[in-house]
Amino acid sequence: MKFSTYIYEPDKSIEVYKETEKFFEENPEIKKRIEELGWIYHTVGMIIPQNSENFWSGHYFPFNDSWEELQVSFTQICFGLYKQAFVSLRGGLELGMLSVYFNINDDGHNAVAEWLHAKENREADTPFAKTIWKIILQNDNIRKFNEKHNIETVHKNFGYLHDYVHAKGAKHSNQMGILKNNSQTFEAELISKWLKSYADIISLICTLHLLKYPISVVRFDYNKKFGIDIPSFGGLEEYNFDKIAAILPDKYIEDIKLIAKEDPTTQRTIQEINALPDMTEEQVEEQIINLEKMFIKNGEGFTSWLDDQEKQLKSFGIEEFDNEMKARIELLKKWAEENNFMEPKAKRKGWDI
Repeated sequence: MKFSTYIYEPDKSIEVYKETEKFFEENPEIKKRIEELGWIYHTVGMIIPQNSENFWSGHYFPFNDSWEELQVSFTQICFGLYKQAFVSLRGGLELGMLSVYFNINDDGHNAVAEWLHAKENREADTPFAKTIWKIILQNDNIRKFNEKHNIETVHKNFGYLHDYVHAKGAKHSNQMGILKNNSQTFEAELISKWLKSYADIISLICTLHLLKYPISVVRFDYNKKFGIDIPSFGGLEEYNFDKIAAILPDKYIEDIKLIAKEDPTTQRTIQEINALPDMTEEQVEEQIINLEKMFIKNGEGFTSWLDDQEKQLKSFGIEEFDNEMKARIELLKKWAEENNFMEPKAKRKGWDI
């Protein structure tokens, strides 16, 4: 698609995308770094508690929107829209801060309401950074950590992102302060610059969420108590915790762990979980069966489900299911046949697919 009067146009974005794709193929470590950071940020969302009181309240919306902004930012660098990518980074940073701000007193389901619905009053306006810090520093964990690591200044150092919003000179314009054609062009150095900002933002927002919910840094085998159905109370499985810990500055995790040991809510929750009986193998298997039934019934049907299981098995270089999985398959097949769940839901309902 071409427009005679436009310099920035879709076709040029596609050309840049092809060059960007080639760059990632030639630099797999950069692509891997971006993927890892994205997975880590997505994982941080698991820290924010979800319960019957707040599940549909919108308290999770700021974080979710933050993650979407960061994904949009990545898409923009792929198409050579570097200035816009930095603008979206700023949006991701602000929304990530709001996730902590609205949930700081564990009443995000109420605090977020007017802002979420964009009510026509000042209380519904997005707060300035100064207001956000004033509120979140009332949290003892964040205040103590800030006194030692000065993360408020870390946030202030992102002030340069504001300059992209308002195009402060050539450096923050679509020219990005470099000599290039007046249209989309591939610029490897700008990808590197973007990645540095992307990583730093994810580090800061991760840190603030860990401090707000310090139970997230407590190593605990939650599967032993909950099986595969771990409730969303802020705890992380160890492999997810390790990924987050790997990207944070030195001493951050060590100091957050010290805070967790002194945090009454964290210690009380761990004691309550520890007092629960361990799950039996039979109970865990029942959880797995019920979960697979839900997937089969509400989506793909048994036949497609089994195809997916076989593909997954082969992806690990394994040719045959173990006896436990064979027994599970037989049970699910019998159940699916009895309840007419062999085909996908859309086909069973007669929908056009």
